[in-house]
Amino acid sequence: METDILGGRHIDPSSGRERFGMLAARWLEARDLRPRTRDTYASQLAHILAEFEAVELRKITPSAVRSWHGRLAKSGKHPNTVAKIYRLFRTMMDTAVDDGLLRTNPVHIKGAATERSAERPELDWDDVQRIAEAIHPRFSALVWVGATSGLRFGELTGLTRRHVDLDERTLRVEQALMFIRGKGPSLGPPKSAAAHRTVTIPVSATQILAGHLDSYADDGPDAFVFTSIKGSPLLNTYFAASWKRALKQAGLPETTRFHDLRHLAGTSAATAGASLREIMARMGHPSSDASLRYLKASARRDSEIADGIERRMKGDLNGATRG
Repeated sequence: METDILGGRHIDPSSGRERFGMLAARWLEARDLRPRTRDTYASQLAHILAEFEAVELRKITPSAVRSWHGRLAKSGKHPNTVAKIYRLFRTMMDTAVDDGLLRTNPVHIKGAATERSAERPELDWDDVQRIAEAIHPRFSALVWVGATSGLRFGELTGLTRRHVDLDERTLRVEQALMFIRGKGPSLGPPKSAAAHRTVTIPVSATQILAGHLDSYADDGPDAFVFTSIKGSPLLNTYFAASWKRALKQAGLPETTRFHDLRHLAGTSAATAGASLREIMARMGHPSSDASLRYLKASARRDSEIADGIERRMKGDLNGATRG
């Protein structure tokens, strides 16, 4: 004990008597979280508190954590949801170690925090056109602008007239629309500091957007660009039914998400020759990790490019031979 004290490694045995529920409450209170993020954490935390709320930190053992995680994994929840819940638990317990309440973190199951990306339907521009034609006319421009700009759904529905410059063909992201429990539709900051950005859209998308503004948007700089059929703020829960019907009519998998339009925008930017930094800026990514997947996706087209070169080469050589 004296050695640990001299080495700065001593942990007061009484410190670990704090119950996990108190640690979790302090952890949430100390963070400046967006309302939606706070709601997400509260939902995830409920699965941890059900098991460990009244348990002293020192009595949370690796064995107990493994048993809890095993039951959670068998509960029918999506594996990525389980990974998120586990990761929150681990992060909170890391704080207990940092605060000197524990010597080591008992939440350390190898690989448990890793989310695995499922294969998503990959949309092309024909798919976008079919969806835009099948969906309610009020949402057609939303589909085209989403697929060409890469803006997130909440960023699109948070746009007002003052954020749109048709002459410059730009959209300025300064806010996002979200649903806050107890308040309803609310405007807040974008997902991250990097999400504050200005994005240029193609000429064709600008023309579609101009027609939409003339037909569906109210006057005034603070009027929302995209609204529900009744003219109210457009939440995803309301839009989902129209999206689902459009997918069915367009003959696309029902698992296709509006967010897949954003993926198409990212891969299209990459295949158009955008650099990693340019993709990060356009998509509003704070780090390169998310943007890299678009570059990887564009790399898969390399074989198509090589095949195109082959056809061009054979065509030229055959022409030379005939000559």
